[in-house]
Amino acid sequence: MAETRKVVTSVPENSETPLENVRSWVTPNRLFFVRNHFAVPELDEQTWRLSVGGLFEQPREWTYNELREMPERTVFATSECAGNGRSFLREKAAGVQWGAGAIGHAEWTGVPLRDVLEASGLKPDATEILLEGADIGSESDHPEPMHFARSLPRAKALHPDTLLALSMNGETLEPAHGFPVRLFVPGWYGVASVKWVTRIAAIDQAFQGYFQTKKYTHQRRTETGLETVVIGPMRVKSEIVRPRAGDSLGLGTHRIFGVAWAGEESVESVDVSTDGGQSWNAAQMIGPRAAYSWTMWEYLWEVAAPGEYGLLARATSSSGLVQPAVHDMLNGGYMIHHSRPTDVRVEMARPATEPEFDPLCYMYDMAAFAEENQRLPLDAELEFSVGAGI
Repeated sequence: MAETRKVVTSVPENSETPLENVRSWVTPNRLFFVRNHFAVPELDEQTWRLSVGGLFEQPREWTYNELREMPERTVFATSECAGNGRSFLREKAAGVQWGAGAIGHAEWTGVPLRDVLEASGLKPDATEILLEGADIGSESDHPEPMHFARSLPRAKALHPDTLLALSMNGETLEPAHGFPVRLFVPGWYGVASVKWVTRIAAIDQAFQGYFQTKKYTHQRRTETGLETVVIGPMRVKSEIVRPRAGDSLGLGTHRIFGVAWAGEESVESVDVSTDGGQSWNAAQMIGPRAAYSWTMWEYLWEVAAPGEYGLLARATSSSGLVQPAVHDMLNGGYMIHHSRPTDVRVEMARPATEPEFDPLCYMYDMAAFAEENQRLPLDAELEFSVGAGI
């Protein structure tokens, strides 16, 4: 039976990447997590239009074909829902009760948002760029119908890597992932990457929309007290993929394997604890380490005595930011990036030892993958290791 996403809610669809089973650096489209607030709109590329207005010298509309004719840019990046891991919080928080799989890594291709903005003559007094999707619905505390909409600061909107994405892993976007056009903001939580974009507006004040004031904000402590901050860049985080919580292991050598990411930065290192955080050891980094992208890591654990063990992973970003030990309560139900224990039991019986990972073989496979990337669809599981994966 083919693997599918793990459905958390069905109407609208909110589903997770089966993180423990994906075996490639790139997450196949059919397994890539889906976060929807409202029903997926039915859009046709021939009739779709993108309205660009507000503080521009020459407001205009774009057709799908006109965007397709623009110069494209490609970015590899990890996308994570801001509420990923919410179900693990000790104090229940409102929202979709995500496990660990509201995350995925893909190749995103499209037109830099900057090119579209500059083509209409973005005025110097524009401070934010508002993007609105075609999806529409209501929330319990907002019964009036509304579109999903978010804004970006001018600087982030003009960054060359901020895209109006047209394809994902070399394939045209699927409806659930934003067809025909979505915003993609690498290094920022997925809420910033508005899907099914139909309107862009340049504005000169802070956007006060529902999903930027009532939802997707957190608190920050300042010298004068607490202030509300809009959710933006992703935080440094690691996830243990194997073994899984509750697994029973035997004595001997076991491979602790996982992924780590750091938003706009790359991951510098990952440390692993097998005694609940009392001591730490450096994991071996595997494969590419790049800004925006997750990276893989492994640690070979020698177990000499049976018992209960608490496994932890702790990532450090390229600038030295360290994954915290506990969740910051000021974040509420968002930005859940603390080290979460994976509890396993070691028994006397010993299974076959998992083969060690061969980094040279992996890098060869990754080079071949990059070479063939534009010619082959990426909706396939490229297994780079025996018995383990992302």
